[in-house]
Amino acid sequence: MVSVQGLPEKLDSLEPGSAVALKVDVDSYFEVITALTDKFPRNREMQVIYTTSTISSATIIHVLDAFDISRDNIQFVDAVSYMTMGASKQPEGVTFVESPTMLENISLKIEYLLKKYPADENTVIIDSIDSLSIHNDNRILSEFLHILISNLRSHDCFTFILSVSEQDSEEIDNMLAMVCDDFIEVRPENESGSTEVEM
Repeated sequence: MVSVQGLPEKLDSLEPGSAVALKVDVDSYFEVITALTDKFPRNREMQVIYTTSTISSATIIHVLDAFDISRDNIQFVDAVSYMTMGASKQPEGVTFVESPTMLENISLKIEYLLKKYPADENTVIIDSIDSLSIHNDNRILSEFLHILISNLRSHDCFTFILSVSEQDSEEIDNMLAMVCDDFIEVRPENESGSTEVEM
């Protein structure tokens, strides 16, 4: 496990092309988000592509704004808001995918943004694997992860796959073990102990 406070240091030790599974406690969720979107890319020429299938991009944007986090280098691929927002109300910096079941479209949107906004370094956040597993067959989801992460590695992207489920899923853990370099459980700062579980 790694504490929320210790997470930025751990992220800074990663090599480009790393794929990391982050198991996040609900109480630490927004602190992890700010670490990934602000502390990690800070002082680096880095683009962040935040793919959400759990919480709307509007909610994440409100959180970032509340913490005065710049969104100049953050792009969103939102797979949960299309039905309510509609394509005609697409905010700046947000690309909609019609449904979390449209995994190929998610991959295509990420690839498009990597080409449209070239940067020295890129980070892709998948939030979250739990939500995607609800909407997709695990075999199809596993295939999606293999293809997506292989492609992101070819771009030397940092990839972070979040799991915010309160219940452990051996099937999802095994799926992540096949594609990720590290598995990090992030604990709240008030919990004792700090160990890392590596795959």
